[in-house]
Amino acid sequence: MAEPRKRTDAPVRFFDTAVITSAQNQEFSLSRSVTDHHLSQAHSPQVVVIGAGLAGLSCAVRLTQAGISTTVLEASDRVGGRVRSDIVDGFTLDHGFQVLATAYPACRELLDYSALRLSAFEPGALVRHRGGFVKLSDPWRRPSQILQTAFASVGTLGDKLRIAKLRRRASSGTLEQLYERTHQPTLQRLRSDGFSEAFIDQFFRPFLGGVFLDPSLETSSRMLELVFRMFAAGDLALPADGMAAIPRQLAELLPRGTVRLRQSVESIHDGIIQLTSGETLRPKTIVVAAESTAAAQLVGVPELATPWRQTVTHYFAADASPDRRRMLMLAGDEYPFAERTDSAPGVIGSVVVPSDVAPQYAPPGKALVSVSTTESADGEVSGASLHRVRDQLVRWFGEAASQWRHLRSYAVPYALPVQSLRNITPPLAHGNIVLCGDYCETPSIQGAMNSGLRAAEAARTL
Repeated sequence: MAEPRKRTDAPVRFFDTAVITSAQNQEFSLSRSVTDHHLSQAHSPQVVVIGAGLAGLSCAVRLTQAGISTTVLEASDRVGGRVRSDIVDGFTLDHGFQVLATAYPACRELLDYSALRLSAFEPGALVRHRGGFVKLSDPWRRPSQILQTAFASVGTLGDKLRIAKLRRRASSGTLEQLYERTHQPTLQRLRSDGFSEAFIDQFFRPFLGGVFLDPSLETSSRMLELVFRMFAAGDLALPADGMAAIPRQLAELLPRGTVRLRQSVESIHDGIIQLTSGETLRPKTIVVAAESTAAAQLVGVPELATPWRQTVTHYFAADASPDRRRMLMLAGDEYPFAERTDSAPGVIGSVVVPSDVAPQYAPPGKALVSVSTTESADGEVSGASLHRVRDQLVRWFGEAASQWRHLRSYAVPYALPVQSLRNITPPLAHGNIVLCGDYCETPSIQGAMNSGLRAAEAARTL
């Protein structure tokens, strides 16, 4: 994302157990629409978009489709913002565990799923319970497993029936109507719906705690319904080349040279963009698609800044997959934020084997294990922290996990903005500036891309 010269937030930090050479940590080739050439002071596009994350790229795509000359300024060396992937020793590592919900309307509108070569997760989850894993399938997609799921030891039969009621309500009406519904914290909503405390602790906390990055479940119940709606209507999937393939595909839709890398914005004043290189631009309209902290600084509106949710993800290379069922494995009764646990809590929130879903994530004959934790992302990932993670993995998967090779750990202190969802407003305008990003809508891929589309429509009217 584009950023002002003085930035208050920290970048994603990664840690590994060995020096990663440039060959081992190669980036995917840049799109033909992306350059790092210097801007000409005489160049004056109609719209300048600041930030080449999903929101900024989606906005630029819509503007160029409308025939509006657009330039995208990106401070870093690649597009994507918080959606990034690295290649380490032939493994594809996303910056924190992320997936694409294929039902997202903005994604369906802009992305070519066949070109992304998507591979879907098996619907449902494996839930840690009393020292083993209990399978909870999606009975709407796997009707043959309805009895097994209904009488699984995690949750009561009543809990499973309440899931059906929640799914039905979430899928009714339009998205706009969903955003306008009376809402409350997710935890309060689940309790008012009658879910048992044990099911909330063992299923909803680790599952939604991973989706929202909010184990307290204070996130709006509107977000709860959005998640259930999207999961009911489509698949959870991974692109063959990693999540970074999504912003790269958006960049490929833009004319050559639209995206300018390594172009930091120092300030915006009286409609003039001042770059740290000393160059200036005066477009008709400015779209600030930077994250909320940077946007607040650039626009001079401190209220735009939002708190952030964080995550820490560890990646391991294994000789074989610990579980080939292609499902998310939840900590269940070992989840540390549960109000009551039957087992000793650990630090793991969930585990997934991306290479079982998308084999391209790992070299032939190897498996990639992704471990999402509840650790703080404020400091460095210590050896003691990795030791605790590995000990828990051994309890889950046996002694073979002690031999898994640690590839890299990502501490992401700015993973998702905290969004109250009290209302979803039209794109925010400030003079000739339009603001967009997931902090303006919902903290999700859908929220980022849709806010970019709406910002493009607003920019056309200024």
